[in-house]
Amino acid sequence: MKKITLILMVFVLIVSACKKDDETEEPEVLNPTAVQKGFTIEYTSTTCPTCGGTGGPLLHKYAADAPEGAIIALHVNGDHDPMCNNSLSYGFSSDRPSGGSIPSFWVGDTKTETSDEDAMKTLLASGDAVAGVDLKFNVADGKMTVETLTKFFSSATGDYYLSVYIIENGVDGSSNAPEGYVQPGTSYSYPNDDYKHDFIMRACTVGNVYGELLVNNPEKDKEFSKTYTIPVDIDWKRNLQAIAVIWKLDNNATPSHVYVNSIRR
Repeated sequence: MKKITLILMVFVLIVSACKKDDETEEPEVLNPTAVQKGFTIEYTSTTCPTCGGTGGPLLHKYAADAPEGAIIALHVNGDHDPMCNNSLSYGFSSDRPSGGSIPSFWVGDTKTETSDEDAMKTLLASGDAVAGVDLKFNVADGKMTVETLTKFFSSATGDYYLSVYIIENGVDGSSNAPEGYVQPGTSYSYPNDDYKHDFIMRACTVGNVYGELLVNNPEKDKEFSKTYTIPVDIDWKRNLQAIAVIWKLDNNATPSHVYVNSIRR
């Protein structure tokens, strides 16, 4: 009887050990694809009386159409909007200007009207891109570490750049929000007064929203791994995401940083 009990105990231990081995998490593998993920920026502000009723809903519509795409809210009017970062908004507006009024949108390389609800779908239907990017990130010790992998699916000419951004989601914009965060105009689309500021642009790498040079004249199947470390402000919430965008620099084009592809995680 003792022998049988001992054999059973050994069997249980072996099975338990095997189970633990099976449950070991595999490291996340980055897998960029040529599929177009989409890109949009919105110029917005808590001082804008229509941004809550038109800009916010349209930005979320584009996000629903492009669930892995680069969706970015650029807050302006920093004297009254605490989510504004002038260096980031000015960085984008140097090549993609707001046009002087907000809410204002760019989808890909096209400045779009707030009535154009299908602009993102049009971009996504444009076909596969010459390159794709994937990323993973973690937040620890007051910083976000972002690992990226970019792959080119055909040979190309010119200079290609890579940008990495931090965005924040879920910031209270209701009538009960702190001063400066209340978003006017929300009653048109959020009758329950539960407005949230999402996709808030918080930081980027290398101090330049259009990133750093990745490669010149890339060859087909060429891959590039990059790791970035970005400080995370203590005032930001923990509902953070990372975005990576590939650009091609073409000084003869408008905008000169031509959008290629993106990813949001």
